[in-house]
Amino acid sequence: MSLIARLQHPTEDAAWDEFNGIYRPLIVRVARMRGLQYADAEDLSQDVLTAVRKSIERFDPHAAGSFRGWLRTITRNLVINHLTRFKGPVGSGDSKVLEMLQQIPACDEPTATLFDMELRRVRFRAAAEELKTEFKDPIWLSFWLTTVEGHSIADVAQQLDKSPGSVRTARCRVLARLRDKVRQFEE
Repeated sequence: MSLIARLQHPTEDAAWDEFNGIYRPLIVRVARMRGLQYADAEDLSQDVLTAVRKSIERFDPHAAGSFRGWLRTITRNLVINHLTRFKGPVGSGDSKVLEMLQQIPACDEPTATLFDMELRRVRFRAAAEELKTEFKDPIWLSFWLTTVEGHSIADVAQQLDKSPGSVRTARCRVLARLRDKVRQFEE
């Protein structure tokens, strides 16, 4: 059962813990990149998680739009609310001008890009953390050192006392499992 489906059951505390572990750091990083201070970003992440918890029952995973897009919209809207809430009046003397300005949708592209980038990073970290224990150290290190740290296959093979072919094979095995795991997170 997918994480989203598990979240839609009110008694699934483990699902909420998992959701919190994956998405709260992402929301905090996006909020920080949009200019919020750390404490405000933490508060905002709680607001986002509360909003998700209140509305997750109504989210239809089969309807148009992805969960990622839905979560990104909630985060974006709450960041905008937070950033505009403490600004005070805009000095035109006319509250209708402020109201009109607030009706203009902000460009979503930077937030969407940040959100998607952070989401990919969070999914990779979560998948890597879960999969690391499935592999013996030389296999995991073959992947990590060549793919994440960018060392050459020849250097890693020498360091691990393996052939370059076994390093390539090990790296491919881990990458295949990582793709499967990340795909599970996306469902």
